[in-house]
Amino acid sequence: MKNGPKTEGKNYWRSLNQLAGTDKFKQFLHREFPKGTADWADNEWSRRSFLTTMGASFALAGLVGCRRPVEKIVPYVTRPEGMQPGETLSYATTMMLGRSAYGLVVTSYDGRPVKIEGNEKHPSSLGSASSQMQAEMLNLYDPDRSQSVMNGRRESTYEDFVAFWKEQETKFAENDGEGLALLCESVSSPTQELLIAAFKKRYPKATVVFYDPISDENIYSGIFAATGKSLQPIYDYDKADVILALDSDFLQAESESVRAMKKFSVGRKVRSQTDTMNRLYSVESNFTVTGAQADHRLRLKSSLAGKFVMVLAYELTQLGIELPFDANKISDPAIDSKFVKVLASDLVSAKGKSLIVAGARQPAELHSVV
Repeated sequence: MKNGPKTEGKNYWRSLNQLAGTDKFKQFLHREFPKGTADWADNEWSRRSFLTTMGASFALAGLVGCRRPVEKIVPYVTRPEGMQPGETLSYATTMMLGRSAYGLVVTSYDGRPVKIEGNEKHPSSLGSASSQMQAEMLNLYDPDRSQSVMNGRRESTYEDFVAFWKEQETKFAENDGEGLALLCESVSSPTQELLIAAFKKRYPKATVVFYDPISDENIYSGIFAATGKSLQPIYDYDKADVILALDSDFLQAESESVRAMKKFSVGRKVRSQTDTMNRLYSVESNFTVTGAQADHRLRLKSSLAGKFVMVLAYELTQLGIELPFDANKISDPAIDSKFVKVLASDLVSAKGKSLIVAGARQPAELHSVV
């Protein structure tokens, strides 16, 4: 309905433009935009014009803030002999992770490492690299990495450290290192072991402490209690037909997981009709990569792992296996007795080609029984 003389009925409008011709709409615009002339329609200023102008202003302000920072890369001032810009080079190196050393091949581009892969000729990596190894590439370019020598929270220099140590060295040399302590992570490097041995010889009364937040100390202590020797286990997963992982994620979280994954996958490959696959049993509390690969999985609290071992040991003795300790019959409603009987029978049937692996978080007593 077009605007016309007022009638007794209601006036309807089809658009804001049609309504803008009324005095009532002009008063509404004047209240919404109080700064300006009273006749908004004559000045062609509307809500749309206002939002368009302000929107463009905000967009331009945002573009200024999102400008890419300017970074300059300085080329070689003196190029090394044999170095061709743009060509990649690969270097063999070693990465320490716990007490394990992993052989890696690092590809660099104009002197900058860009890719990490496992070294096929190294027994711990066998040509593969884990996510932790790949993450080391990010650590090389971590902006929070210390760029200088630190003294507490203050930046210092290596010369200041040498001057400080000369004063301390004189004091500890007189008392054979009494009151001096060396705290470091576990060492598997022959060079570091020689240096620590020289340190002990120089300061016989000093204390040397090895500490790792996550370590295999329980495994080593358990083996020592069982054999009387300090040994590190090396598992041949490719030679095992039946494997029991007891609270052990050996395919991802345990030491030498890269080698374990490669060896385990060998036993999973079927190349002919006569080949058979290995069989994996997993007893764990949380769902892990190893549990996902298991043929048979039993969910069990980590605190019940010791009781599970003793139940399994009793079933093995019932099948004629002689154990160097007494395995008494015990039971627990949380442990599936049928699962244990089938597992024991399978381990005995693969005698000589069966393997039991316990997780590093389990106590040394359990590792000794295993």
